[in-house]
Amino acid sequence: MKEKLLKWAEAGDGDCMYKLAKIYQVEENFDKYFEWLRKSAETKNFDAMKEFAEVLRNGEEKIRDYEKSMSLYKELVETFRDEESMEKIVDMCEQGQGVEKNDKDLLNYILETINDMYNDIYYIKNINFLARTFVFKTRRHNECTMEYLQAVERRRIAARVRKILAEN
Repeated sequence: MKEKLLKWAEAGDGDCMYKLAKIYQVEENFDKYFEWLRKSAETKNFDAMKEFAEVLRNGEEKIRDYEKSMSLYKELVETFRDEESMEKIVDMCEQGQGVEKNDKDLLNYILETINDMYNDIYYIKNINFLARTFVFKTRRHNECTMEYLQAVERRRIAARVRKILAEN
């Protein structure tokens, strides 16, 4: 199995690169893990990008790179609209990791992104309105959808950002 993954990973398959990295992680071959995780992240594999950003942020001193981690989190927000990455950016901004502490431009960027996303959520909810009503058979169907839960998470992040901006 590992040989096939290696063959496909060497051919450029990002998913296989990520799976190979996870195998090396379990085998505790961290140099190979880091190498294949980086390569997979470069192919825009969502899971690899998140994990690589986290490794760069919280890994050992020799591999720590806050700027690259921040860049990956921004790319995850822009490409995948990932709420967890938004939260990580706010955390790094509060701690001054890779950016100036409480960087107003970056925090405002997160707020603008969240505001743009609310409209997306609203339209998605309306498109799927009838299907969700039939599935959940409840008047409060919107509280059962993934879009609703994502919107709640974004509101929480936006409130946190507003609080940080108000304190500075």
